[in-house]
Amino acid sequence: MNAEKLQLTEFHKDRVIIQITDTHLMDRPEAEFVGINPEENFHAVMDDIKQQYPHVDAIVHTGDLAQAAFPETYDRYINYMKEFGVDFYHIPGNHDNLRFFPFHTPEPRPAVISIGQWRIILLNSAVSGQTDGRIQNEQLLELKKILAQLQDCFVIIACHHNPFEMRSKWLDQHKLKNADELKAVLEPFQNIKALIHGHVHQESFNEWNGIPFISTPATCVQFKPLSQEFAFDQIAPGYRCLHLKASGEFETVVHRLKNFKVTINEEISGY
Repeated sequence: MNAEKLQLTEFHKDRVIIQITDTHLMDRPEAEFVGINPEENFHAVMDDIKQQYPHVDAIVHTGDLAQAAFPETYDRYINYMKEFGVDFYHIPGNHDNLRFFPFHTPEPRPAVISIGQWRIILLNSAVSGQTDGRIQNEQLLELKKILAQLQDCFVIIACHHNPFEMRSKWLDQHKLKNADELKAVLEPFQNIKALIHGHVHQESFNEWNGIPFISTPATCVQFKPLSQEFAFDQIAPGYRCLHLKASGEFETVVHRLKNFKVTINEEISGY
């Protein structure tokens, strides 16, 4: 096969990406948070990814990378991911420090990941000093320009905060506050295949305008679904695989760690 045909075959083949989210890493690898060790959880998830998907194309982290959001936390994460040997990308969450966060592109321009015919657009929904989210107007304008240029590609949007309510009173007050503005930007484009997000520490699915809005379990602790008051869920951490097809369709599945002992400090009353 000549080089041109090989390149064309590579462009049109199916792809696999992994979404991880809400690692909440501490400044020291041995440090605990709400009765667990976030570093151990994170590494256990990454080990499972390596076993399940040895040929993954990219890993996308959808925010709350750090709980102790210091430069040393981010440096340790970056070094670990480089050693893992897979292309990796990340966006900030409300627990991240925007001064130290290792953005892929200068604000407000979203980063765009190219994987064959697919493009993954990384949005920043984190606002310094706030738990809830908002995508700044300048970023939405940039997003609109980018989408206009990508109409021949299949697009996935990634942000941290949930655009849809989770039917949990305590959690819904911290959703993406300008979700309607985001949807107004997305609405004219027919090639947006999904929006993936974190923040809610649980698996969920909503659909709007034919676009699935999907959340993924945290590698850290899980939140109890449909809970009006703050509550943890006694369920193992996990991650999401997205199998992106050359046809523009995709399949997705959530994996949770097996034989994983959950040890959470239930006395914690807020997060």
